[in-house]
Amino acid sequence: MAMKRRLTGIWIAVLAVLTALAGCGQSGQDSGEDLAISMAGQKNIDRVDRYSGGIPEDHAWFDYEERARAYDRLVYDETLSGVYAPFLWLDETYDTFGIAAYVGDDRVGSDGSEEAVTTAASVLGATLLGIDKSSQNGRNYVAMLHAYFSEEEQIILNNPAGSSQTTSMWYLIYPTILYTQISVCYPEEEQIRADALTAVESWYRAAEIMAAGEGFNYTGFDFTKMQPYQNDIWKEPDSAAGIAVLMWQGYELTGEKKYLEMAETCMDFVEAFEGSSLYEALLYFAPALAARLNAECGTRYDVEKLIGDVMNGGSIPRGGWGSIVGEWGDYSVNGLMGSTTDGGGYAFAMNTFAACYAMSPLAKYDTRYARALGTWYLQTASNSRYFFADMTEMDSQSAASDQALLEQIAAWEYCIPYEGIRRSQHGKTPWFGGDPTVYGWAETDLSLYSGAHMGMMAAVVQRTNVDGILRINCNAQVSEREAYAAYLLFNPYDRQMTVEYAVPDGSQNENQNESFDLFDSVQKKVVAAGVSGKTDLVLGAGEAMVIIELPAGSQIEHKGTGYFVQGEQIASDTAVIHIRKLSNNDTVSGVVKLDLECVSTDPQVEADRIVLTIDGVSKEFAGKEPVSFRTKEYGSGSKTLMLEVYMQDGTYDKTDIRLRFE
Repeated sequence: MAMKRRLTGIWIAVLAVLTALAGCGQSGQDSGEDLAISMAGQKNIDRVDRYSGGIPEDHAWFDYEERARAYDRLVYDETLSGVYAPFLWLDETYDTFGIAAYVGDDRVGSDGSEEAVTTAASVLGATLLGIDKSSQNGRNYVAMLHAYFSEEEQIILNNPAGSSQTTSMWYLIYPTILYTQISVCYPEEEQIRADALTAVESWYRAAEIMAAGEGFNYTGFDFTKMQPYQNDIWKEPDSAAGIAVLMWQGYELTGEKKYLEMAETCMDFVEAFEGSSLYEALLYFAPALAARLNAECGTRYDVEKLIGDVMNGGSIPRGGWGSIVGEWGDYSVNGLMGSTTDGGGYAFAMNTFAACYAMSPLAKYDTRYARALGTWYLQTASNSRYFFADMTEMDSQSAASDQALLEQIAAWEYCIPYEGIRRSQHGKTPWFGGDPTVYGWAETDLSLYSGAHMGMMAAVVQRTNVDGILRINCNAQVSEREAYAAYLLFNPYDRQMTVEYAVPDGSQNENQNESFDLFDSVQKKVVAAGVSGKTDLVLGAGEAMVIIELPAGSQIEHKGTGYFVQGEQIASDTAVIHIRKLSNNDTVSGVVKLDLECVSTDPQVEADRIVLTIDGVSKEFAGKEPVSFRTKEYGSGSKTLMLEVYMQDGTYDKTDIRLRFE
């Protein structure tokens, strides 16, 4: 059961390094060691390690907010005229509004065919940028989303005219996640909140049924019969991750512990799934949710595995899906999400924007990944600009032969992205287009459903005064219980850089002169106190910070493994174990003493025990005891060594290495 995962009597733990040549002992620390220690406490992301450098050679800042606002103005303009326009229609049958998936989609004006994946995403994305969608153009677009709620099935549907009977999991769960987050943004919309809570409860009952059976590895769930089904073509095991998100949202909104427990049950399934469960986009939310559960609820989910499942291209239900690495022709595509194998690679705009949104809280809840995530966001934010027609070579785009369309795209301020980027097509590398013109779904590959997600991307990725250093909003993803602003900063340069950091000016508060203390949850210390307006932050070469904006003079309490301000947890202690002086596929023989480094963020905490596992056989060592083995006990050949460290405060980490035994 999920509750057995909890760490008894503790949360999760502030800056020390424990090192030993053949085990984990403790070394001294002074204030000058803080940066070295905090960066030693960082973990890698394998996929990100494959990037050729920290900054793409063709790096450029791209203003997603500017494009997202242009998209909102364009798509919600009911008076728009011209080819393919307007994009929005009023659905009188279901008393709502519609936006088709693509420009030139023959479903325009077809009542009931519109998708929440587009409409709800566009409402959420615009809302995150400060646009009030409950009062725009004389309409309440938020209230109009009620059309997606099925009174019969008590769930949110992707189409007002649809049902759950033949709809795949992600087309039911993902719109419900969006819908529920919209309800948090507009608490005064009581009907939308009631719909969301009803849908969460329906999915709770569905999860109970699946968890009591064979788990979540199905194609869909029929709410008219209250039973899962599969179509013998594909399964969507990452539905468990999506349901876990809904359960967490239900827990936040109601405080009912059953939702928290079901969230953990779902996450147990996701973690235990052999290989990656990634089907479309739901698994993108899993690493951040796992990190939050670890930090706040004392679970011990394997965040590293879940990040790998999202990125590594090892999807079981949809082989090759993950995060793309490399250069296609003259274009860097590092970080883009989609298929790593289809035609040599196929990146999708929606998946990339959604992943950036879904992963945004991760560094706040598990600061060990701050540096790697900073690298991923930098690459992804730069390379995602290639989904837009004005950012690439015109003759490599699917609209290249249609001069009228090209002129229209320019008139639309280039705010509608292409659906995807193929590594190669029509003799071009890469090719910017999508599936609609290939399969006859629409007359263009311009993707309105992808553009609907731009606001979600824009809410995450922000610019600083230093080119190449981004400010990543860790609170971009809507949550009912966020108290303090949190931003990830990463310096990709090989030299120290100074970044100008701006805090709120107090114009939205009664106290116009509000000032802040900036707490870096990587180093677990205040790096700037009493800040009003702007201040300079110095980041060392390759340094990452996760800045928590606290009211000036806040008292920070370190209790157990958590850091609290007025009862609100703002950070957690962590532990990392490193294997030094060995690399994957090195050859070893005889008696091998492992050179290990254990890093804790609490100077008072030492390693309690270390577990070494080879060929399924585990040996336990005391914290300061040398960790060694004899190769002859395991025979020759390639072996995977797993090392786990259990710290005195209950924090935990593991790592592995592949060695050749002689």
